[in-house]
Amino acid sequence: MITNTNTQLRIGVVGAGPVGLTLSAHLIEAGAFVVICDILTGKMDKIKRSGIKLTHTIHKQIPADHVCCSIDDLAAYDLDLVVVSVKTTALKIVVDQLSQIDSGKMFIMCAQNGIDNELIAAEKFGIDKTLRMVINYAGGMENLNTVDVTFFNPPNHLAALAEEGKSIAEKFTALLNSVKLDTETCASNEIQYHVWEKAILNAALSGLCAISHRTMKEVMSFSETVDIVTGIIDESIQVAKKENIEIRDGFRDDGIRYLKKAGHHKPSMLIDIENGLKTEIDQLNGKIVEYGKKHDINTPLNQAVTALIHLQERKEND
Repeated sequence: MITNTNTQLRIGVVGAGPVGLTLSAHLIEAGAFVVICDILTGKMDKIKRSGIKLTHTIHKQIPADHVCCSIDDLAAYDLDLVVVSVKTTALKIVVDQLSQIDSGKMFIMCAQNGIDNELIAAEKFGIDKTLRMVINYAGGMENLNTVDVTFFNPPNHLAALAEEGKSIAEKFTALLNSVKLDTETCASNEIQYHVWEKAILNAALSGLCAISHRTMKEVMSFSETVDIVTGIIDESIQVAKKENIEIRDGFRDDGIRYLKKAGHHKPSMLIDIENGLKTEIDQLNGKIVEYGKKHDINTPLNQAVTALIHLQERKEND
């Protein structure tokens, strides 16, 4: 085992997509010991040889000395924290595997889109060792080691679910802020506002892009689909309020303006559909439908988007 002999934070990042690689590049630049893990061996070989490159709204070329291709390999690194940035469709599998290599010291942070992801992690690691991060940048992979960071709307947000995780949350935040990836820590109850706000915006547009095979700008440039986006947001806010999530006044109008500025960005759900992959729909619109049923609130637009994405997934897998 490669043991920790100093105070340098030792972080594993599972998932070498746009979220994971952008985080990894900044953490390495800030001086953390970072191990990047992804099952794609060709990608890991490229990153080991050529480092991580970020382009467009963020420009960096960062060497990455430590990579691996399995969760078991992470056991050798005596990690303080593992950031899970895989799709939510693989979250439970990854969390189960991480629990098998945990010596008792490891914290886990969920850093993907969706509602209740942290509860999946806490089932295995406990609330004391679980953190949640809300990412406010997005991008796509130009090639195996290059992320086109389409936009960053700072800050990112993160929270420990319990007191025991606050110190590591603050250290992680300080690392990112030291290299200008603006991030804020907040209380465990406050993070849910950020989780739901981000999930509502994703639910409002990602599914429509995936169903129509259009970019965010294309969907938001057509008045009839903007009406659907607005309706999804309204349904979702109603559900959130019943869950005691304090959605701020003006969020809907601000959200529409924000989505109209997204440009010709393909959300990950559209990319998943194009590649015949299972999407994160169940942690977005599907969760809003689930919580709507809990409170006897009808959510026909969220339900329709969820059903149509499931139909697309079935078509791609037939």
